[in-house]
Order: sequence, then structure tokens, then C-alpha cells
Amino acid sequence: MTQESTQQPIRVVVPDDDPPVFADSAAIARLSRLPDFDVATFTKRPNNQYELEERISGAHTLIIARSTTRVTNAIIESATPQLKHIAIWGTAADHVAVEAARRLDVTVTNTPNSATVAVAEHALALLMSLSRKIPQLDLRVREGEWPGGQLTQLAGKTLGIVGTGAVGIRLARIAEGIGMRILMSSLSESSYNPTASESSNWTEVSFSELLSNSDAISVHARLNQQTRAMFGAVEFAQMKPTGLFVNTARGQLVDTSALAEALANETIAGAALDVFNREPLGGNSPLSRLPNVILTPHIAANTSEALNVSLNMVVDNVVDFMQKRINHQVS
Repeated sequence: MTQESTQQPIRVVVPDDDPPVFADSAAIARLSRLPDFDVATFTKRPNNQYELEERISGAHTLIIARSTTRVTNAIIESATPQLKHIAIWGTAADHVAVEAARRLDVTVTNTPNSATVAVAEHALALLMSLSRKIPQLDLRVREGEWPGGQLTQLAGKTLGIVGTGAVGIRLARIAEGIGMRILMSSLSESSYNPTASESSNWTEVSFSELLSNSDAISVHARLNQQTRAMFGAVEFAQMKPTGLFVNTARGQLVDTSALAEALANETIAGAALDVFNREPLGGNSPLSRLPNVILTPHIAANTSEALNVSLNMVVDNVVDFMQKRINHQVS
């Protein structure tokens, strides 16, 4: 440990463990058992930025559990010079003011690719549930009905994948395995290169071409200034009326009002969402009242296998930083 750690306990704060994942985990227990560490975990999200500032006061390290927690310039400035490390649970860092952290000599780390398989599988599960109308049929059978009707077969259909990082590539592989054709729009941000045989079977197209030629679209883009609200009324109007839309990336990539209108007007056939502009999703959201949408609570990464990897990776990042080894630094 550093000289600083021998003088006083290193305060580590998880300000937003809601719903709780860290609190009872073996990973955070491992960190708490180490000498020189004082770990505080809050199992309710802060109500505002002032409450967040209060929780992290005096912290050396923040473990940020939720992408809805905005670690802004002001938040980082309020916590320095004590704050030295922001450890993100997850890959994306769009909710952390990375430039401000760099300017104030605060290191930001993440847990890249720890949930790639889990998120890709969840995206496929949502797509299958949409195409087969599983939630609606389950409800009707429970209510005593025995409905008929036609469902959608995915084999032979075209899946458009927006964003070709690790999750997008993984989904392409498993979707191809069930007989789907693959269109991809990398948005010039690809961080992963498919093999030669894979790339020969997948077609890279423009975003506009992907919208109009896909039977289903799954979103895996990073959130930045260019991609924020990239799916709006114009984009949904370009999709097929039978089109299905899946988002397991970031809620802010989608104009929620435009999506709700497209679903209500049957501009597209259905949507399945694991992420939202505001989380938790309120009961008054127009999405919650639509019959052709499936909603899950930002839980795609929460398999036991992925959690074991990602939670321990966060703790390893914290311990390694204190031993002057920086792993998985966000650039």
C-alpha cells in the first residue's frame, strides 16, 4: 500500500448501489476485509447532486455502480484533492466527466468486456420474446385464453446491428447461428475486428441503409454527442412496419417520445428495452402502457457469471491502483 494508506484508512464509497449488487457481494466483502480500507455502500440512489457530494465527501475512491449517476465536473471538483480514483462498474464512461478527472489528476477505470456475453444474450432473448410475443401469450394463457395467430420466425430475417464493439460482434455471431442475415453499421467507432470469415458473411452498410433493410435492429452504440437521440421519428419512419427494435446500450440513444409514438401508431411492430432515459422507469411513462413493448430493468449484465467477473474486476482495479498498478484506465 502507499504511505498515505498507513496514515489513515482509504475511504471507498459506492454512492449508488440501487438496486443492491455490491452491498452483499463477496467482492466488496473482500475489499472491506483488507486493512487500510474503509468501505461505505449506499443502497439508495442519491436524490440530487448535493446528496451525491455529501456521500462522497472525503473519499479517495468512488465505485460508480449506475450509469444514471452523473459524475460531473462540479462533483469531481467538490471531491478533490482527496479523490484520486473513480472505478466504474461497466464499460461506458459517458456519465463521468473524464476530461475533468484527467485535469484534476483523478484516474478513471472501468470493467471492459466483463458482461459481453450476458448483454448479447439478453439482446437476443428480447428479440426472440418480441418475435414470438411471449409476454403477451403468457399473460393470456394465465387468464384462461388459448389464443391463435401467427408469430415471426427469425431464421432468414435480417438483423441490423448498430455499433460494432464487443457486444455487437457477439450478438452477430449468435444471431447468425440461428440463421439470421447480419447488417452492421459501425458508426466509425468499432473497437473489435471480426475474423475474415465473419466479415465476409456480414455486410457493413450506412446507418440509413440499415434502417430501411433490417427486419430487426439491435442497438449497441456508445453514447456521445453524435449518437445522442440518434433514433427519432425520422429514423423509426425509415424502418419496416414489421420491424422490431431492441436497445440494451443506452436509453439516451433514443428519443423516447418518438419511439412511443412509433409503437402506438404501429410505424414499427414492436420494441424491447433494457435501458431508458430516466431510471428507474416511472409508472407514468408512455412506454409502460403500450402492448407492443417489452421492458426489463437495466439488468442485461446481471448474470451470476458476469457479475462474478465484473464485481471482482472493480475491486481488483481499486486494490491495484493503491499498489500503483493502473489497469483498465479510461482514456
